[in-house]
Amino acid sequence: MDAKYDLIVSMMRRNFLRSALEMIVDVGFLILGITILTFIFQNQPFDRPVIGALILSVGVLDFADFFTWQYATKMRSIQSLIAAVLNVALGVVILSVHNMDPKIMCIVWGACSVAFSITKIITCIVNITYQPLINGAKIILNILEIVFSIILMIRTINAIPSHMLFLAISLIVEAFILFIEFIINHNQKL
Repeated sequence: MDAKYDLIVSMMRRNFLRSALEMIVDVGFLILGITILTFIFQNQPFDRPVIGALILSVGVLDFADFFTWQYATKMRSIQSLIAAVLNVALGVVILSVHNMDPKIMCIVWGACSVAFSITKIITCIVNITYQPLINGAKIILNILEIVFSIILMIRTINAIPSHMLFLAISLIVEAFILFIEFIINHNQKL
């Protein structure tokens, strides 16, 4: 009897931790999106440290989001974990290299965003039958990310405001869809 009780308590604790992490990721995406919109509405410049911190934050949230997935989804999505770690590394590099030319930063950022978006699209296609709502939305957002990243590489500094506006909107949309998915999943468990 004690073994069954311990197993039930362990499962409840794991579900609580997973639910808490899902909410942290969801709120994190929402806060980042609203922060970017606030910068835009306040006419604040997006300089290298701000861009580096935002890229780093998105990478950390993507990394945390990976651990909220079911085991089978994780095994099919290791490439997304690698992309999240590389996104964190890109944010650290942009934050730490003080004399980085802004045009080079835009080209590197755009190229990395294209590569990460392609990786995320592949992951979403593999997992679309398991969570069609979130994966379908992520495919659309990542295709748009590729377009905006190519524009960022071509127009460099001039494209930063439009790229940041897109990033803010996509983060808020992703937070909203993750919240809907959270509600659906937890209502199914009840």
